[in-house]
Formats: sequence, structure tokens, C-alpha cells
Amino acid sequence: MPEINLIPEVLYAAEQPYHFHYDNLPLKNILDRIDLVNSQVDINTNNLRGSSGTVGSLSNRLSVSLGNDGTLNTVAVDNSLHNIAKHVDGDDGGLTYVRMLESERDKLALIDSDANDISVEVQTISTTVLFSSGTVRFQPSDTVTLSVEAPDIVKINSAFPSDAAHQHNYDLTPAHQVPATPDYTNYKTTSLNTPFVTGSLRVHVNGVRLSSTGQVRVPDIATADTWTLTYVSSETPATGLFTLNRALVATDIIRIDFDQDFT
Repeated sequence: MPEINLIPEVLYAAEQPYHFHYDNLPLKNILDRIDLVNSQVDINTNNLRGSSGTVGSLSNRLSVSLGNDGTLNTVAVDNSLHNIAKHVDGDDGGLTYVRMLESERDKLALIDSDANDISVEVQTISTTVLFSSGTVRFQPSDTVTLSVEAPDIVKINSAFPSDAAHQHNYDLTPAHQVPATPDYTNYKTTSLNTPFVTGSLRVHVNGVRLSSTGQVRVPDIATADTWTLTYVSSETPATGLFTLNRALVATDIIRIDFDQDFT
């Protein structure tokens, strides 16, 4: 605002035909008010000049961020390099917002829109195991193999364990342990002393199966009324040998069954 105090005052002079002291009082009051207004305008002007920054005027500065209608200039906000990393988590009207790392967002991108939480429960003979988090692994065993077919099919196939491979031998006539002088008590599965699986040897004499834990009565071929207590008194699976508790006779019929291990 112009320096009003530099403008000469228009007052009555002493030589003029007026009573200048009294007649000038109203004019002096007006001049005092003008000085007060001038001082306040100078204060406001200095504030406005200080608010203009480096763009020349406050108007230029406001035009950078505000439109003509007073709305926020979004281009100015974008140009200010608005960085989400500078923000903090917070609540806005009951809605809670949090920042998210790029790695966390990448994980969310891997989840289908209709995906639901899933858990796996496995019931075993003795207990029930619940898998509610982490990775559940299915591994093959000697009796089970797994295969996967695209896109989402898992097949479980039963397999015969290699350590269970064996051969069944039925209705064989055993060989004497000493073929030259048979005693009809000591036998071997074959002439090659074929080993057998423990517990698989089954001995039949005259149609009756013998036991290794108790005696059974076996009929005599020649005399139907004669029954003799007979059982397997010992057996050696590794060498294919077994022994009866008594000697048979040449006319008795002896047959054996056994399992041969291939491992």
C-alpha cells in the first residue's frame, strides 16, 4: 500500500481565517485512522509476499495445487512422488488399513479367487492326525506307489514289496537226508536242500497234516485200525532240513508244502 504518511496533510493553517485547532480535529482523526489501516495492510502484504515461496506470488503457488474451482489438482499430487512407504498403518472411520510388502502381494496373486482354507485329517489304526498348516507330504512305500496326472489327479497304486517275493511249493515228496541209508526220520525239502520260509513248512503223512507244537494221530497204511502219534520234532529253514519224532515205514506216504524266499 502507498506510504500515506508521505502525502502532505490538508489542514487549516494558522494564518487562515479559521480557528484551526478546533476545525482540524475531525481531519486529524481521519488521518490517524488512515495510518492504522496502512500499517495493517503493510503487515498483510508482508505475509502474502512471504507465502509466495519461489514462484513469484501466492496466486502462482496456489495454482500449482488447486484448480480454478478450488478442487485438489491430482496431477500435482502425483508429481509429488507420493510414496506408500512413507505412510503408517491406521484406522479411518472404523476401517483399518495396513501397508503391504511387494512379496506379500505376490503371494496373494497366487491364490485363486474362490480358494478356501483346507485341512487334511488322516486316521491311522491307533490315532487321528490333523494337518492344518504347512506342507503335507505323501511318499511311496514298499507296498504303495504314487503318481500325479495333470492337472489335479493323484493316484495311489498298490505294489508288491520286493522283500515279500517268494514261491509256493505244493505236494512235493521230501528227500532223505542220507539217501543211501534212509532212516525215514530225517528229511530235507529237496535233494538240493532248498531253504524254506520260517513257519511255511507243512508236512502230511498218510493224508494227515503234522504239527510242530503238538502230536497228532496218523493212520497206518497196512493196518487201518492202527494210529500212531506223530509230529515234526525239529526243522531248520535255512538248510531245508526237518525231523519227525518217529521213523516211518517205506509204505507210508509223506508229502510236504513250503514257501521259498527269493530275496
